[in-house]
Amino acid sequence: MYTTILYAADFDEVGENAAKKAALLAKENNAKLHMVHVIEPIPAYAYPGLASFSNIEASIKQQAEKSLLEMSEQVGVDKDCAHLALGSTKHEVLRLADELSADLILVGSHGKHGMQLILGSTATAILHGAHCDVLVVRNDKK
Repeated sequence: MYTTILYAADFDEVGENAAKKAALLAKENNAKLHMVHVIEPIPAYAYPGLASFSNIEASIKQQAEKSLLEMSEQVGVDKDCAHLALGSTKHEVLRLADELSADLILVGSHGKHGMQLILGSTATAILHGAHCDVLVVRNDKK
């Protein structure tokens, strides 16, 4: 029985499928569902000479906030349980899972090669660093 589930949100088709499964699992276990979306920082040196780099970052954050709110509303996650973080996805998901005392982390899978073909690089990193159960939801589309 799970009491606190953390879903690492992605806003593509795999993420939508995983969000629905996270909501169903939370409902079946009468668990509190949290969602987190992590924005990986874009190094400024990747855009040399771009004067409006901060505008790009602000735009990315604004779109992520909007998408997180929409997804959380679609699956019934309380607004205060929708988290947006900036940093390494692996580190931020694991940090928040520890902070929330989550007993399950749910992630979608996108992998392309090796062990990452099975799980995906982010899912693999979270799986190996987590102090709780991790459920990897694969994409149903082939």
